Amino acid sequence: MTFMDKLVLTGLTHPGAFELEPGFNTLGRNPTNDFRVHDVTISSFHCEIVVSEDSVLVRDLGSTNGTFIDGQQISEAELRPGQILRLGSAELRLDSQAVIEPAPISIPELKAEPAPASVTLPDGSLSCQKVFCEDCIHVLRLAGGRTRTFCPSCSGPCEALPGASLPGTSRTPKKQSFLGRLTQTIRIRLK
Repeated sequence: MTFMDKLVLTGLTHPGAFELEPGFNTLGRNPTNDFRVHDVTISSFHCEIVVSEDSVLVRDLGSTNGTFIDGQQISEAELRPGQILRLGSAELRLDSQAVIEPAPISIPELKAEPAPASVTLPDGSLSCQKVFCEDCIHVLRLAGGRTRTFCPSCSGPCEALPGASLPGTSRTPKKQSFLGRLTQTIRIRLK
């Protein structure tokens, strides 16, 4: 966490607080001002306050009743925290308030797993040489009962380990469906 100061004009005779922004801030009765003060003794565009990194400068904008800092009429002067700024009959005090800024957010670096090394298979295609069970590999069934198997990691063709078989390539007969068995046992003759 870091701390910084914010400058606030706090109303002493009129309730309210105005948080000053860096740059130009205007005060007056007119609604187009940055800070509107509802008092008949304040001009429509009474004064401007210029906030920079190292100072707060108050400039009177030709107001009817004048601009004062700690009782002294000014046309342009520096305003320090704790001093009283009087515009007509309205008195405001410049306060410096500590603000806690949230800690910066850091996003950890994501370490990606390097691409698997490829090996050329006998048919000329590439394979990553990872081992997966037959439930994890992708099986594509082709016309004519042929199948092709693909690696879930690199999408290359899979090759069975010695002594193992890939899904769809085993020599055990496929279990017949209920409907298939039913059509073999019941023959309906149509005349």
